[in-house]
Amino acid sequence: MRRSDATGEAENLEHTREVSSVRSYEVIFILDPALGDDGVEAAATAKAVLAKAGGEVVEIQKWGKKRLAYDIKKRREGHYVYFRAQAPGKAVAELERHLKIAEPVLKFITVLVQAPRRKAIKASAPAPVEAAPAEA
Repeated sequence: MRRSDATGEAENLEHTREVSSVRSYEVIFILDPALGDDGVEAAATAKAVLAKAGGEVVEIQKWGKKRLAYDIKKRREGHYVYFRAQAPGKAVAELERHLKIAEPVLKFITVLVQAPRRKAIKASAPAPVEAAPAEA
C-alpha cells in the first residue's frame, strides 16, 4: 500500500506542476498577402495546434492586410493575426515549430505576458501640524 500511495502523490505533484506552468502568451504572425479572407481563416490553424498540445486560445483578432515596414520574402504587405493564449511552455514550443514550417507565415513573434507587479507603497510620515499662533 505504501508504494501505491507514493505513486499517487508523485502523480498529483506532476499534475500540480503542469497546472502551475500554464502561462499567458501573446502571439502575432504575418501571413502571405496573396491569401484571401478564407485563406487567413484556414491559416489560423495555429489555434488547433495549440489546443492539441494542451493550450487554450483566449482571444483572436484579425487586423487585416497592412503594409510592412520592410520587405519580407519579397512581400510589401501581409495579413496580421493576433491572439492571446493560456498554455504550458511545451504547447508554445509546438506552436512556434508549426509557424516556422507553415508556408503562408512570413513572420511571427511570441511574447510571455508577465503579471503586473505591485509596487510597495512606502508609508510616509504625516506632515507636521503647525500650532496656530497664540494671540496675546
